Amino acid sequence: MSNIPVFLPSDNNYAPFVATTIASICDHTDSFCEFYILDSGIQKKNKTKICKLKDKFANFSIEFLPIIPEQAFKNFQVPNNLNISTYNRLLIPSLKPELKKILYIDTDTVILDDIFYLYNISLEDYALGACWNKTRVLYNTDTKDLLQLSDDYKYFNAGVLLIDIQKWIKDDIVNKLFKIQKEYADKILHADETLLNKYFDNNYKILDIKYNYLDYDDLNSPNHEVCIRHFATPMKPWNSNFVMQANKIKKMRNFEDFWYYAKMTEFYTELKEKYDLEINNNPFKKRMNAIVQKMN
Repeated sequence: MSNIPVFLPSDNNYAPFVATTIASICDHTDSFCEFYILDSGIQKKNKTKICKLKDKFANFSIEFLPIIPEQAFKNFQVPNNLNISTYNRLLIPSLKPELKKILYIDTDTVILDDIFYLYNISLEDYALGACWNKTRVLYNTDTKDLLQLSDDYKYFNAGVLLIDIQKWIKDDIVNKLFKIQKEYADKILHADETLLNKYFDNNYKILDIKYNYLDYDDLNSPNHEVCIRHFATPMKPWNSNFVMQANKIKKMRNFEDFWYYAKMTEFYTELKEKYDLEINNNPFKKRMNAIVQKMN
């Protein structure tokens, strides 16, 4: 069984969540995972806490890849709800050009099945595999019109990507993405995700939504099986236990799964304290939390 290279992004604030994601991956696979952390300033003490997962799991290694995104992506457009480090994933082929195929996974995720099956999906002749974000209708219209994409354009969420590194290098994709950013600088609504969707306009391997299952998918396909649960909205399990869907309050799917794996990390106590403060000091969330508790 070959090793699985997995790239995960994190700054210092997201250190607890990269640890939680790693725990959930390792708990579901017998494969050996080579974790490469796109490191935008993780403090040494937090790196030590992340690596303490070695006390629980033996099937992984970690390498921190330092990136200064303000230098790497000077003059790049960043939406207000994102950090410039979101572009870090674009550097993966240049950071590890010796690799063949890799997984990229956002760290506001929890993994609920063996990533071995995702990693071993054939990309055929595509350079990228991603999940068509068909339930997020807005993203399939705003980006299409601005970037002059195909009529049958299929917008994908960039939180989970299967990448053929060698094909990216051969096709000079990184440089082409930088050129797209320069050409469409005033039309980049969703940062690196916009660039990727422009370049791979319907020319990517479409993966099942179970590999990047969003709140929007939960609204439209509530009974769908899930391998990777992506908390892609501002409502995260570390700041809320509910979501608002179709103007209705709903318990956040896989909320307990996130906390099950957070408890395996060295960050659990501080995460729980912050969560309790967030709920108790926010009257709206406190009221919604009480409603969700009654749903159980």
